[in-house]
Order: sequence, then C-alpha cells, then structure tokens
Amino acid sequence: MTALDKIANLQSQFSPNGQKIATLVLAQPELVVSLSSQELAKAANVSQSSIVKFTQRIGFKGFPAFKMAISEELARHNTIGGNVLNQLSTQPEPNNTLASSLSKMAQQKANAIIDTTKAIDTQLLTDIAARLSQAQRIQLVGLGANAIITRDFNDKLLALGLPVIHSKDHALQSTIANTLTEQDVLFVISNNSEQPILQLTAHAAKLHGAGIIVISTPDDLLLNSLADMKLNIICEPPLHSIANQHFNLHLAAQQTLTDIICIALQQELNR
Repeated sequence: MTALDKIANLQSQFSPNGQKIATLVLAQPELVVSLSSQELAKAANVSQSSIVKFTQRIGFKGFPAFKMAISEELARHNTIGGNVLNQLSTQPEPNNTLASSLSKMAQQKANAIIDTTKAIDTQLLTDIAARLSQAQRIQLVGLGANAIITRDFNDKLLALGLPVIHSKDHALQSTIANTLTEQDVLFVISNNSEQPILQLTAHAAKLHGAGIIVISTPDDLLLNSLADMKLNIICEPPLHSIANQHFNLHLAAQQTLTDIICIALQQELNR
C-alpha cells in the first residue's frame, strides 16, 4: 500500500489536526515534496509536531522519510501515466469508435479495482472476516444502486452459512438496527451519497453496541467515523464520461471488495 493510499484509508481515524494534514496532502501531494515540515504545518494550519506525529502514525520515522516516499510515489505515478493527460486519454468520447470506447471503459474499471485493492490492509481484511464469522446476526444495508451489490453479497454470505439479514424496506432497516446487540454486525455499503437513512441506521446499531463495518469512499466522513472497520473505494473521477460512469466505477470496486471479503471468510471458516 502506498503512502497516499494509506492516508486515504486511515483519514477518518486521524485526530482533527491529522485530518487537516491528510486533506491537504491528498489534495496537493506535491506540497510535501516542495515544502519543509514547518512550511507544510503552516499550510495545514497545524503545529510542526503534528506533522511529525502524522508521519509516524502512517508508519514513517519522520518527515524526511515521508517526503521521500511521496516524491517516489509521484514520480512513479507520472511515469506510468497517472497524470491528467493520461486520464483524458482513457475517457470514452462520443466520436470514438465503439471498440476504442469499450477498451477505455474497461481500463477505467480496471483502474478502480486495482487502486481499491492496493489500498487494502490484509490484516484488516482478516479481522473483518473473523468478526463476521463470529457474529450472531449480520445486517446488510445498501440503498439505490448499492443495493445490487448488497443483494449479491447477501447471497454469497448465505451460501457460506452465515446468519444474514437484508431488507429492501428503508424503515425496516432502521427497525432491525435497533434490535442489534454487541454480538451482531451492521455492514453498510455506500458511495458517500449522503443518504440520511444510512446514517440513522448506523447510529442506531452503534447505540446498541453492534459492530459497524463500512465500505464507502474515503470522504464519507460520517459513516467512516461510525465504523469499527472500513474498506475504502478508491476511484479517480472520469473527466469526460457517459452518464453515471463514476457511479459504475464505485459499483465495480464495491463488488471487488465484497468478493475479497468472501474469500477471506472462506479461509476463516475452513480453519
């Protein structure tokens, strides 16, 4: 996992000052390379010691090692074509041939899947599998297009013999969440669509002591803050795309994460 991937994955777990630094670094990683720790602290409106603590929090001995890692990551990103010009070249355009559009759309989905899987902490994945395998009940929640992934995940967990609860009824989802206990898990699949029912359901489950596992985007701050364990979708937004293509990339990444969880669960159950 790269330094930037790790920051994105841990962002909601940082202190308030850590979140300020993370937001700045993710938005403008080149600042890390061009500024001193004191200058970066000033740009993020935090103390210099906060910068040092932040770099140590994500596994570096200090700012110089962090700066070098970001520099190498940016160089590698540009070398493999991770800049805006490359991104533009992968966008399906109206005047492209069908074959070209198919190729570029496939590349977009592949990038979403690769970037998302690169950000996975394997120990976290093992912990999620262990928690799900021990749960008395697992409530799955996902709204809109996310419900497609949720239903598919529901079927796979049932096939593994796990005690899954899933309802399409929004009101019933909150009702079920209010019956959960410390022995249960609420699993939320989202794409940061700011749906109040998801937030209410997660709050209800948290209030009753249930474990909360979330799949969403790094900037889904409220849901991520409620999560005991979370896996993030990492997708670059298309600059020019067909309608809903960005959302489709989210779905591809979500499905990949649920499939990986099922693989980890199978290994956990076979122990």
